[in-house]
Amino acid sequence: MKILFCHRVTPVLRKHYLSSLPKEIELIFPEDLSDSSLVKYAPDIDVAVGYKFSKEFLDRAHKLRHIQVPWTGAETLDFELIKQYPEVTISNSHSNSLAIAEHAVALFLAAAKKIVYRDSAMRKGDWSTRHNDVTSQWLTGKTLGVIGYGAIGSKVARMMKQGFRMQVLAINRSGSTKSTEAVDFLGTLESLDYVLQNSDYLLIALPLTPETKGLIKEREFALLKPNVVLVNIGRGDVINEETLYSFLKKSELAAVGSDVWYNYPKDRKKPEVQQNFPFEELPFLVMSPHSAFKVESRDIPFAEDIISNLKAIYGNKVPQNQLNLDREY
Repeated sequence: MKILFCHRVTPVLRKHYLSSLPKEIELIFPEDLSDSSLVKYAPDIDVAVGYKFSKEFLDRAHKLRHIQVPWTGAETLDFELIKQYPEVTISNSHSNSLAIAEHAVALFLAAAKKIVYRDSAMRKGDWSTRHNDVTSQWLTGKTLGVIGYGAIGSKVARMMKQGFRMQVLAINRSGSTKSTEAVDFLGTLESLDYVLQNSDYLLIALPLTPETKGLIKEREFALLKPNVVLVNIGRGDVINEETLYSFLKKSELAAVGSDVWYNYPKDRKKPEVQQNFPFEELPFLVMSPHSAFKVESRDIPFAEDIISNLKAIYGNKVPQNQLNLDREY
C-alpha cells in the first residue's frame, strides 16, 4: 500500500509515521507540494493525506481508496468534484479536539472575567477598571449551551460541568446520542431556539457547511440573554459577521471570545489583515488568531486518528470519522 502526504509534514512526525505503521506500507513525503508535482504520484497511490485535490489528480489516481483530511475542518475540499469518485472514502481527524476544547474554556474564562479589558488598562497604568461598574460573571452553576456537540463540544461540556457544575444544553446536528453523560439536554437544530434562550454561556463548535453558514444571525442573537458569554471555536462564518459586531457594540453586558474569523492572511510573510468591521475596538471581545491548535509537542498526538485510519485501511477495515458528502462534513 502506498500513502501520499499532500501537505507539509514535520521531520518529527515523518519519523513517527515511519515507526508506527507497518513496514510494508510505503510512505511518500514530497518536498514539492504543488499540484503539478503531486499529480505525478497519483497513479500509484492507495491513500492520500491532504485537504485539497484537483480534478487532474483525482482522475489519475486510479487506485485511490481513501482520502484522509489531516485535521477536523473539511471545507477546503471540493465536495461536488469528489462526489464524482464514489469509490473513494473520506475521513477527517479529531485528534486536536482536546487542545481546541482547552482553548475554548480559556476563552470563556478570559471573556467572563474581563481579563483582556482589565489587562489593557493596566498596561497603561490605569487602575480605573478596579473601581468602575464593569463586573465579571460567575461560571459556577450557570447554564452552558453547546451548538455542535461533537468531539470538541463534548469535551468542553465535560470540563465545564465537572469544573463549574454547569447545566449543559447541547445541539447535535446528526441526532447522535453518543457521549451524553455530560449533558442535561441533547437536541437537534430544531431545538436551537430553546438552547439559545436558556444559555448563560454559549459555545459554537460547528463545522462550516452549507447548512451551518450564517446559522447564527440577527434573529438568533435576539434570543440570547443580554449578559451572555459566547465563544466561537468552530468557524467564523457560522456567525454572521456584521450581526456579531453590532451585537457586541450595542451590548453593555455580553462578552465574546473567538479563535475563528472572516478574513485570514494569504501569505505568512505578510500576516497583517483586518476584519470587515473594527472588532479590535470592542472592549469585551477576546481575540486569538485561529491558534487553538498551537500547543507544545502537538505533532504526534495530533496524528493519532490518522495513523489509526491508515492501519485500518491496510487491514481492510473501515476507517473512522468518515465524512457525509451530502452534508459536507
